Amino acid sequence: RTHPQLRMSIGLGMSISTLLTAVVSTTASCNVMAPGINVAYDASSGTTSSAYSETLPLLPAGTAAVSYGPPNLCTSTKSFDGMVVVGAPLSVSPSDSYFAYSKMIKGSVEIFLDWLLTERTPRGLQVGDQRFSMRFEWVGDASSKTQVTPALAVATRGNGAHFAMGGYSSALTQYAAQQSFADGLLMVSAGAASTSVFTQNNLTFGLYPPAAVYHDNPLAAIAAAAADVDANQPPASAATDSQSPCFAGGGGCLASLRVGFIQADTLFAKSQCANGEALGAKHGFEVARDGAGVALIVTIPKAPTDTNEVDDALRQLRDAGVNVLVGCTYLSTTKAIIAALERLDWSPLALSVSSSVGTASFAASTRDGWWQAEYALGPSPWHRTVPTVGNFSGMTSADFAARYAARHNEAEVSYHGASAFGGVAALVAAIEAAGTLETEAVAQQLAASSLREFYGDIAFDANGQITVGMLVLQAPDGASSSTHSGDPEMVVWPPEARATANAVLAFPTPPWAQRRCRLFGGGAALGATERAGIRYIEDGRAYIEEIQCSGHGQCDMGGVCVCTGGYRGVDCEDPPEEEDEHLRRVLLTTVLPAAGVIALLALALFLVARRFKLAKRRRQLLWRSTRQPPRLRSKAGGEYHLFLSHTWSSGQDQVHMIKRRLATLAPKMKVFLDVDDLEEFGTLADNVAASDVVLLFLSRGYFASKACQIEYTAACRLGKPVVVVHESDENHGGAPLEELRDQCPDECRAHLFGSRAVVPWLRSAPFQLVTLKKIVAVVLSADGGEAATGKQAGGGDEIASVASDLSTHSRESRVGESSSGGGRRRSLAELQLERATMASAEAARRVAARAMARAPAKKECESADLYLHVELKPAAGLGPGPGLTLLYSRHNPGARLVASQLAATVAGCVAVEAPAGGATSVGGGRVLPLLVLNARTFEGADGEALAREVCGWRAAFKETVCAAERTRQRQEAASGLAKLTNRIEELTGVDVDGDGDVNEKCLAEAEGRGRSLTLGSNVQSGQDSLGEASGRAQPKHGGAVGEASERVRSSSSGSGADSEPEEPAGGVEMGRLLLVHMLEPEDDGCRFEQVMAQTPQHLVDDKLYSQIALPWFHTPDYRAAALAVLSHTLVKEGSSAPSSRARGGTRWWPSTRRGPPPARGGGPAACWATTSCRPWPGWTVRRSPP
Repeated sequence: RTHPQLRMSIGLGMSISTLLTAVVSTTASCNVMAPGINVAYDASSGTTSSAYSETLPLLPAGTAAVSYGPPNLCTSTKSFDGMVVVGAPLSVSPSDSYFAYSKMIKGSVEIFLDWLLTERTPRGLQVGDQRFSMRFEWVGDASSKTQVTPALAVATRGNGAHFAMGGYSSALTQYAAQQSFADGLLMVSAGAASTSVFTQNNLTFGLYPPAAVYHDNPLAAIAAAAADVDANQPPASAATDSQSPCFAGGGGCLASLRVGFIQADTLFAKSQCANGEALGAKHGFEVARDGAGVALIVTIPKAPTDTNEVDDALRQLRDAGVNVLVGCTYLSTTKAIIAALERLDWSPLALSVSSSVGTASFAASTRDGWWQAEYALGPSPWHRTVPTVGNFSGMTSADFAARYAARHNEAEVSYHGASAFGGVAALVAAIEAAGTLETEAVAQQLAASSLREFYGDIAFDANGQITVGMLVLQAPDGASSSTHSGDPEMVVWPPEARATANAVLAFPTPPWAQRRCRLFGGGAALGATERAGIRYIEDGRAYIEEIQCSGHGQCDMGGVCVCTGGYRGVDCEDPPEEEDEHLRRVLLTTVLPAAGVIALLALALFLVARRFKLAKRRRQLLWRSTRQPPRLRSKAGGEYHLFLSHTWSSGQDQVHMIKRRLATLAPKMKVFLDVDDLEEFGTLADNVAASDVVLLFLSRGYFASKACQIEYTAACRLGKPVVVVHESDENHGGAPLEELRDQCPDECRAHLFGSRAVVPWLRSAPFQLVTLKKIVAVVLSADGGEAATGKQAGGGDEIASVASDLSTHSRESRVGESSSGGGRRRSLAELQLERATMASAEAARRVAARAMARAPAKKECESADLYLHVELKPAAGLGPGPGLTLLYSRHNPGARLVASQLAATVAGCVAVEAPAGGATSVGGGRVLPLLVLNARTFEGADGEALAREVCGWRAAFKETVCAAERTRQRQEAASGLAKLTNRIEELTGVDVDGDGDVNEKCLAEAEGRGRSLTLGSNVQSGQDSLGEASGRAQPKHGGAVGEASERVRSSSSGSGADSEPEEPAGGVEMGRLLLVHMLEPEDDGCRFEQVMAQTPQHLVDDKLYSQIALPWFHTPDYRAAALAVLSHTLVKEGSSAPSSRARGGTRWWPSTRRGPPPARGGGPAACWATTSCRPWPGWTVRRSPP
């Protein structure tokens, strides 16, 4: 009786034995309770309603369900007497907002079940006098308030569960607790901290401390650190005094502290800060207040996208004198706050943030160099270094962390997983103590329990929340360094929980300038990234050992190195004054002799580097007007020039290619691609907001993708510039453009498809380059830099201004001189100076005019404004030799346009319309017929006439190839005859061919042997001499030479009778068809399948389409690329012989080096006996002379 929506769901658990098998919930469950009360959440009103139902609530199609534990076979329990089933909602899909935390909860529960059912002695849990196994059933809640209650109902009632477990977040558990209570089930929550979740009923127990006390221990730790500063000397990190007593020492630090609060706009975060005023007063802090005297608490979004909003909120706290900042936050909120603090150059003495320090994502970011997070504090109920041993499981925190890492590819586990393990352990202990599975009995035992586990001492307050105190974690100074080998955070409070004696709270936090000085050198500015120190490589990994002020000083609070020992310089890198003389001697004796060598090496390196730079530049897009690469504005972390929106199912390979090509064409362009740059699925809209342009790659299924919907909806809402790239090839995931346009929501269609034309994605390199140039042009236009204004550095306005100044100066000089002096005669030097000034002004005006003419116009960037050194350019001409006639038919729509543009592009090529009926010759020379393919190619009467012409063209081409083959065979025969004749002359000394050329060596040998040869002066005398010589040679050669010479004469005299006649004047050497396929609707373009369907069958059978048709476009830039491709094809066809063109393109015969085999009996007709086409009437074929 499993819910029908879940019958096809896939179990994702990892099995470790035959008992621990992840199963799909398709087997009937024991004691399934389908009827019950269904709790529903109304998103519009924010309220819930309850109703009794005989059936389970419905879930969206495709909702995943996961189970872990032994299969529920009802009648067969193997080695156990029964089974305890726990149902739970969970974010099990990778696209869910809480997937990362839910994955950690699920993995930790699986570790507990592995231990319970395979390692514990005896195995399983004891319920009275019986031993039970345990299984968990999870149903996807999609991180949604509306889905969490039906997911829990299906997980529990649909599987006959005895207990329930909450998923992640207080917001979801708030409503899940109502559903479990309606079904009369006890719920254990390992993902909620808001007290309002647990005060709803007495059957919900939480493993997180109340949110209201999250910052209790962090404020206690800060107060204790301030008291230590008052009682002791200033911290060693301070190099100079400051106005703050916490840096200057001498008392008054604790009294100077004023606390302020910033919270995310969620239930969990607000529950923390609501008690902030009481906690501040408890630990002796002054609480900052607003103008009305109320405790100052500012609110920002959970994942802020507007930096100004965060900056304004922090300014309120700074202006109120806050120097201890408490953040009731999540990790995304924490990152935004820390970034804003650095932008504002505000360094609170302490920063405490929740749900951040101690999480796996925080640790990963810190290891990747997030130095700004150092010194941050954070509350956590657990850490892997706490040495507590669990009384129930026997595990330590380190044991649990090691098991999780081994199970999940060395991933780190945070308190989210440890609390889940502790919660299930507490539930099992309460069941065994109650000796029954009855809800009330187990709830009473759980409420009164006091269990010591590695997670902590598990005991519950009156509301059902755990009473364990929070640990305080801090990211230590140097945690982001590549040489840091410890944890990226450490327990600093309470003192008894510290892993080492040195794990003390670092307080106060140094100013930003001082921290940058320590990492990047003296005077380092905001945004510095190049760390100062000693670089080395160990085990294949690069390290930087940061050395403050070169080891000869300390950074003061202003970020300046205060040098010691007489050292000088920005980083104290210059040695003391007394060593200057020694340095001078070293300079004279060592450095100068090597200067020449170093200079030569530097010059060589410069030339090599310049060569590589030029080679790299040849692969970059340049402005056509200035021959310089475009300049893009630099982007900070998390900001992008271009966002690639695509669906993985059909567009992933294409956008990977786009990003790789753009990295070469525009290296400064920062491109967002989810597989490379996405940190959390929930931040997709934020990434769109942080991008200048959004590229929509339209392929099959794009508008059905949930992720794509988030992306294009955000682009529409924010008014982002959009470039739409369309994949039309169905073999690569494409779909018709009109079909995709209809799938687009109405509210976004105008923005996505109305701003600019859709760009096709093509796989041929010349056309693909046009698409990429269009993408770069849109980005340059949106970037707001030189593309939007049309200016380059030193452009037209500046030059015009200089020229105007010079001209004005010249005029003022002349006027001043004419009005002063009252007729004073000027000297020759003054006249020469005036003429030089006027010449300079005129030259400046001419230079300015030329520069302004070259400057780009102020307009939106187009793809034609960009060019690539190595891009394909149109062929200049055919080269030496006869021209080429491009033949087209009047019955072929579009052929005249294509032929005329090709003829205008390629020198030596002329476009000629085919004569009607084929009766009139077009003249001698090489002819290349053109066939344009579109939706009207073979339609109607024109189509039938065109088919006849094409048939004739193909027959003429085949006859041309046959003629060339016959010529080649005759040339080979003539060459063999010449070799035989020369051999006979060598043997006999007779001029056989009558050319008067006889081998003198052979003639001398014959005379030496006493043979006299007479050479006639004509053919007849030559034949007589041959007869005499052959007769005298018979004793030695046995008559063979005479017979051979006779055969040669017979062959020579008879060869003319059977040879092919020479080509008549005006014959044509016909080339193979040039196929051009029109693709765009403006040219009646269509898909190639439509052309195939309209083509007469005899042409298809004659292999008309065995060669590739070249594309043609209506759009000017794509048409220019098409002309370039076609022009090179014409040059290749016009410069090659007919046989080589046939072998290089379409193969009309089996692959051989000698062409088509002649049919039995020979003759030209046998060469193409299999074709259905015959030569066009009136055409003659050129045959080269032998």
